This record gives sequence, C-alpha cells and structure tokens, in this order.
Amino acid sequence: MEINDITRVSGQIGRRDYIIWGIALFALKYNLDRLLAMASGRKWFVTEYWGQFDPASRSFQSYDIQFYVLLLLLSLPFIWFGTALTLKRLRSAALPGWLVVAFFLPFINILFFAVLSAVPERISSDGNLAKRSKFLPASKMGSALAAVGITGGIAMGLTALLIDLMGEYGWSIFVGIPFVSGFAAVIIFGNNRQISLSEAISVALASLAICCALLFLIAFEGIICLVMAFPIGMLLAAMGAVLGYFLVRKRPVSTLQVCTAPLLVLVLLSNEEHQNTEAPPMLQVVTSIEVDANKSEVWTELVAFSAIDEPKDWLFKTGIAYPTHSEISGTGVGAIRECNFTTGPFVEPITVWDEPNRLAFSVLDQPPPMVEWSFGDQLDATHLDGYFQSHKGEFKLTTLPNGRTLLTGTTWYTNDIWPVGYWKLWTDFILHRIHLRVLNHIKNEAEVGVGE
Repeated sequence: MEINDITRVSGQIGRRDYIIWGIALFALKYNLDRLLAMASGRKWFVTEYWGQFDPASRSFQSYDIQFYVLLLLLSLPFIWFGTALTLKRLRSAALPGWLVVAFFLPFINILFFAVLSAVPERISSDGNLAKRSKFLPASKMGSALAAVGITGGIAMGLTALLIDLMGEYGWSIFVGIPFVSGFAAVIIFGNNRQISLSEAISVALASLAICCALLFLIAFEGIICLVMAFPIGMLLAAMGAVLGYFLVRKRPVSTLQVCTAPLLVLVLLSNEEHQNTEAPPMLQVVTSIEVDANKSEVWTELVAFSAIDEPKDWLFKTGIAYPTHSEISGTGVGAIRECNFTTGPFVEPITVWDEPNRLAFSVLDQPPPMVEWSFGDQLDATHLDGYFQSHKGEFKLTTLPNGRTLLTGTTWYTNDIWPVGYWKLWTDFILHRIHLRVLNHIKNEAEVGVGE
C-alpha cells in the first residue's frame, strides 16, 4: 500500500496494512504532540487524548486555548488519515460504514482499533460457517448463559484487580471494561448462530449486571457506587454489543482471537493510566438561597449552626454522609470550625473572617464521604479513602432589596475518579443537596430569630 493511498476514502485495506499504518500514524502523531507540549513547557501522556474530550477535567486559561488550537490544527490531517483507514478496514471486513463514528470516541477508539485489527476479511461467497465451539452449549439459552457468566466473571476479576493492585478508578474501569465485556459477550453468544440486535444488547447488559452483582456479593464494592456507575456502564456495554452484533451477523469469527485483542489492549491502557500521576482537576459547586433576614442575623447562624433535624431527603437514606451540626473554637482567622457529618467531622481552619460578608475556610481533615451498603460489616471500599477530597469552602452574604440576604455556599473539591465529566454529575448533585440542607437550616433559624 502506497502512502498516497491512505488519503483516499475509497477502497479496502487488509489487517496487516491497517495495523502497520495505524500504529505508525499514531506514533508519529503522539511524538509531534509531545514536541509541541515540550515547547509549551508541559508534559504529554497518552491519557491526554481521553482528557481532551472531558471538559470538566480542565480549567482553561488563555495560554491553554492557544496550545489546544495548535494541537487541533496539527490533528486535522491525522483525523482524515484515521477516518480513511477506518472506512477502508470496515469495508474490507463487510461492516457498516457508520461504525466509523467509533474512531472519534475517546478511549473506545483504541479498543475499536484492536477489534478491527483482529476481524477477518469479508467471508467468501459460499458463506460456509466455521464449526461451533465445542466449549459452548448447543442451545441458544445455554450459549447466552455461558456468554454472560464468562464475560461477567472476567469483568469482575479485572475490575477488582485494577482497583486492588493499581488503585485506579479510571477510564479503563468505567469505559473500557463495560465496552469490552459487552462486545465479548455478544461474540461468544453469536458464535455461529443468528441473533437479533435486541438479544445482543440484552446479553451485554446481563453480563454487566453479573459483574456488578459479583462485586457486591464478594463485598468488594458497595451498592451505592455500583448504582452510580451502572448508567455509564449500560451505555458502553450496549455500544460494545452493537459492534459485536454487526461483526457476527454475517461471518464466523475466531471467538478467542477477536475477544482477546481488545482485552489485551485494555490491560495496556490501564497500565498507562496508572503511570500517569496527573492530579485531578479542582472543581467547585455553588448553591444560593434567599433569606428573609439581614446579614448580621444570618451570620450569627452560619458561623456555628445548631443541630439539624433528621433528613427527609431520600438521598441521605442511602448511606451518603450528611451534616448534623457545626462548632467553632475561637473567632477570626485561625479559628477552627468543625462541621460534623454522620461519618465524622470536617476540620476547617478559618482563612477569611469578614463579618458579616464572607466566611472562608480550608479543610484540614475530612471523614469518609459515605457508608457503603454491603453484606455483614461496614464495607471499607477503596474509593472511600482519598478519592473525593474537599479542599476549601466559603459562605458569602449579599444584601438584597427589602432587607433580605442572598446566602451563597461554595465547595472546592477534587474527585480522582474518571471520566471526570460523568462523575461530576453525581458529586455536584450530592454537594448541592448537602449545601441546601445546611443553607435551609440557617435560613430557618435566622428567620425564626427575626420573628422573635
């Protein structure tokens, strides 16, 4: 294959040329990006290619924008080359051309490359099918159960391994494992058998459910974390199922070969994630309410708020930690405030004491963010230790017309669980509810004080 052929969308490409050109172009692109990053005084890891599609993980400055504009311009020819190669390979493997969209999905595109590198060429016109694997049951139901059990068990083991040995809660676990397990379940289930798309997706989701159930039953992860992870897992398992369905629909495939390729690549990617020690981004949550009292009355209540009634909010009945009361030792900058949660106290040295306008504090120590539900004793899941970190917070009071006060609470935090954009939806939602529990209590106490 000549170099000018990679610019053409028409035609086909075999596995060998696809692998050679794919690896060569990626290596060239990666090293050009590294040189550009070095010239900009920054480091560059393979994981940056996933982070670019996770806006929540970045807080852009003017120099960042210039760097990423240059990076985008440098990427344009490689985007065209990659698209052309992927379309040629899909055509060669008799797969739908629209599957090229997977080339543009972060992290998934690398697994997709591994799959296309293992997929055989278009089957011959006689359509002879390979012999059914002797290790799989002959019945459709038996084959489905085998597919679910095998892939669900492997996914559970790999998840536990990555968390226990590497301490990683990243793209490999929440993107890679659901996608690969869903894909592999369909490949096994559809081994020399006609299946429907709905059956393929059902088997993939069942595999994910088995993985989650096993993690819960062996008391490795609690139900709250699994429930939070399940939506993104469902989406990615279904995506893997769609790819697997179109792959087995018209051809016999080597189950071991096609399933092993993305699995091995996933393990390599997880190691790359582990080597990247990039700190998680600083995020913030801001919540405001109006209080029918002046700033001085509100300030009195917020510095050390009294005991809050038991929550009626369903969220706090799931094991999520929630505030109960606060105490303060001293006044002014340097005073120590303790905001007590159901799992323990936040120790908060005061950094700004601008009475009655602003109270700001750092976080010196914090308790676990939740109590995980599991069998037997309380579960000490890995993600409860240091992955969510509250760094600082503040209360701001602003005078409104008619003597009312706008009370605003802000928390700055990091969450070392990726993709940041997905998990930020959960952490922001939870922090808003925690803010509202405190702010509404302060509001009620201040307004009662005014009434008296």
